[in-house]
Amino acid sequence: MSSSTGPDTDPPFLTGRAGRLLLILAVLGGVAAAVLLLRPEDTTCAEGVEEVGQGEARQCVGVTDGGHVFHERLSGVSGLIERENARVVREAADGGTPYATIVYLMSLSPGAGDSNTIETVKHEIEGAYTAQHRANHESVAGGSPHIRLLLGHVGDTEEQRRHTLDHIVSRRDAERVVAVVGLGTSLTSTEETVRTLTDADIPSFGAVLTSDSLANEPGLVRVAPPNADQAAAAVQFLSEGRYRDARVLIIQDVNEDDQYTRTLAREFAERFPAARVVDGEPFEYDSSRTDIATYFSIQSANLCLRDPDVIYYAGRSRDLPDLLAPLTNRQCNDEPLTVLSGDDSSQATQQERFDEVRNALRTGNIELVYTGLAHPGMWEAAPEFFDADAVAAFAPGGAHSERFPSSSLTDGQAIMGHDVVRTAVRAVRTAGGGGNVASSDVFQMLTSLNGANAVPGASGWISLRNDGSPEAKAIPVIRVDRDGHLTTLTVTSATGTPYTPELAARE
Repeated sequence: MSSSTGPDTDPPFLTGRAGRLLLILAVLGGVAAAVLLLRPEDTTCAEGVEEVGQGEARQCVGVTDGGHVFHERLSGVSGLIERENARVVREAADGGTPYATIVYLMSLSPGAGDSNTIETVKHEIEGAYTAQHRANHESVAGGSPHIRLLLGHVGDTEEQRRHTLDHIVSRRDAERVVAVVGLGTSLTSTEETVRTLTDADIPSFGAVLTSDSLANEPGLVRVAPPNADQAAAAVQFLSEGRYRDARVLIIQDVNEDDQYTRTLAREFAERFPAARVVDGEPFEYDSSRTDIATYFSIQSANLCLRDPDVIYYAGRSRDLPDLLAPLTNRQCNDEPLTVLSGDDSSQATQQERFDEVRNALRTGNIELVYTGLAHPGMWEAAPEFFDADAVAAFAPGGAHSERFPSSSLTDGQAIMGHDVVRTAVRAVRTAGGGGNVASSDVFQMLTSLNGANAVPGASGWISLRNDGSPEAKAIPVIRVDRDGHLTTLTVTSATGTPYTPELAARE
């Protein structure tokens, strides 16, 4: 007997129990496919790290114990931090020394327009690890609690920065976060970051923050001399020797988001004798706009009309090539010209266009000098102003030199990264009394780190005033020669003499 199927008859493969089962599986498969299509994309990069942003701006941001590497140049130091963190947690779990967590927060993968470079970031984190390791193994400022160091990457956008801050705040107690250090450079977003952390009862320690607008910011202390102190040091430098009668032209960046450049220019202008400033207004440019090189090229003719002996440059090192290149061909280049700037110029040697700076120094009858935050030459120039134990970490055979023998110290970043962690450790261990400690306890200690409790940093003694800035912090005046070598010319401070406990006790 033959069989056939018509329009009102089920196809043979859907009849019986087997057919119904296939139909059910087909329906379930369709549902599963729909769920996959509707499910949000997995943005996890690692534990504590997420992809945030759109298009080319999208990147992994957040907080890691060193297990996630934000930039390939940080792989070595990230691995060291991860191993030390694992040891600290393991020992605490076995009933040993308790630990507290410090987050080193900044942009850990800087873009082309950032004032930092990946090399200066790497140096800063290497210095931070050195301070962590010394605190845990050499009983710096006591031996307990141990220090767990996390790395926080804020990315490039407001959304990315906010994501990382939210993670730190929400995980404060679970991760035992007692302080956030580093904080990058003096931008408007840095001030907002500090206020977010303060609202969460987490104290902040700035490594290279110098803007005077950050003074008296509740919850923030800084180990770097503020711009007011650097300006005072610059004025002193221009008041001695061959510069004592020099006439000065101020060139300043007026980028509204850059607090460093705006306050540096203001503080210098307020302190330098008006009679020695060349006639007319300062040269102003805006680094947030294009055609900086064209502006400087046009202004080089006006510079010769003003006939200054010195330019005080209140700008970032990334713009130095655009400033110096036109000056090599200025009509008045038979007259020597000194460009004096602030600490950001320490990063000039790390910038991609440093060859242009070096060429200008070789051919343009130009000298480049800046007030720095740290330089190894300062330990030889004025050893009486530095603590021998702090400096020992960077001497041959020291904790830093052994682990990072090929890393340069001349930009000062490793020294400042070390000192900011060392300062936070002192606050943490003072607050905890050797045991467990909360972020609010550390917050209370911020204004106690002075006088007898001053912190011996490798960059100089750190005695914090009530406004969160160090008192009479050592400031090396550094020259960049035509071959790109950096040399400490002298060591000074806002008062002319750097702070030491011995000198303070005599006053």
